[in-house]
Amino acid sequence: QRRGPSQIPAFALPALPSEQMKSAVERSWEKVQALGTYTVGEILYRHTFTIMPEAIHLFPQEVRLKYREWSPDEGNDESNAYESPALRKLFSKFVNAVGCAVVGLHDSSKLVPMLTELGARHINYGVNEAHWETLGKAFKSALREILRESFTQE
Repeated sequence: QRRGPSQIPAFALPALPSEQMKSAVERSWEKVQALGTYTVGEILYRHTFTIMPEAIHLFPQEVRLKYREWSPDEGNDESNAYESPALRKLFSKFVNAVGCAVVGLHDSSKLVPMLTELGARHINYGVNEAHWETLGKAFKSALREILRESFTQE
């Protein structure tokens, strides 16, 4: 089932966060940023493929090659998706999008359209609601790993 840009899955519409929750998210995000987006991206894709191994098929070698840096310090071997520098980069883009969402917590008039457009664009890549749910679970697991005892559900 295809969704238009204005159709947001029910799970993506939680209650509006309080100012206290927004501040807690911003403080937690500072800790996540300290690791760097590539490191967090790698943690995220490992959790994603642990939860849903079949999601690896959304990232065939020809897709991963589009996200290569082609620098001497980046490995050349894309045959093993689970050790892919390109996936690290690709998932770091998701981490950057979350960072934009954290910054936009105080201005939902800009945040909601940005996230809606991002989700709509990914429909064309074969991403479905189950994949978004998996990514959400994986991101929560990654945050739990990164933040350790300071992790909360909010």
